[in-house]
Amino acid sequence: MGCDDSEDRNAYLIDGVMAEIERRERACGLGYPFILESHGASLRCPETEPEKAQSAVYLYLLLATRLNMKDDRIHAGIDGTTLLEPLSAHAIGSYLGSKKAESLVFGTYAEGGFEYKVDKLCRVIGEGGGFLNKGKVPVRARDDKLDVAIWIPFADRLPGQLIVFAQCKTGTNWLGSSSELRIDTFTKRWIEGSFVVDPVRAFCVAEAVSETNWSHIGFSTGMLFDRCRLVEHCCGLSGKSLSEIREWTLEAKKAVPGFDG
Repeated sequence: MGCDDSEDRNAYLIDGVMAEIERRERACGLGYPFILESHGASLRCPETEPEKAQSAVYLYLLLATRLNMKDDRIHAGIDGTTLLEPLSAHAIGSYLGSKKAESLVFGTYAEGGFEYKVDKLCRVIGEGGGFLNKGKVPVRARDDKLDVAIWIPFADRLPGQLIVFAQCKTGTNWLGSSSELRIDTFTKRWIEGSFVVDPVRAFCVAEAVSETNWSHIGFSTGMLFDRCRLVEHCCGLSGKSLSEIREWTLEAKKAVPGFDG
């Protein structure tokens, strides 16, 4: 029996890493913050890059997969898990390509109880009729897996518009949650009326999803926004959302040994 050739195996792994770096550079739409050094042995993040919104977002999403986002999510007094919600709302609105796109953060980042948030959701979208507990059960849900709603209203403000309902997940242990948001179940449980056009389902994750598993995962998530897609469509992000992402990232990277981003 022969022996494994470690040099060949290492060369194969390095080729795979280089291919993935190139894929991420391409997928991030100029938002990839790292530069591969000329000798090809290390990545470097230029000091000026984190000032760019896309670079800041990429580093935030990277740290949100390197840290334990259950026990080590709060840095600079900010809960890093909640930052993905407004970021996702912005990115999906940007992807939809309309300056008229509006959004509502429904998850833990938003204030108010569940009934209040459902009522507000229906009111601002102009459809649905408001909250109604059709099962007459105790309401224990905080968001029932709905984190963000994005829609493009018409000038007439009449029903029948493009609506996206999205769930957001930091960390790397999200695959088991990829099909938890069931729009038909959500509306049947909690909304008095109905939407003229059924909302589209989306799933936003901090991790960069590999091409190998992309379609298989997408079958259960609906429209998938991974790290690279979120970075590609975060241009124009500003205000409180970007400021908190930068503050959290600056402190959070101190908790990751060897992280020099």
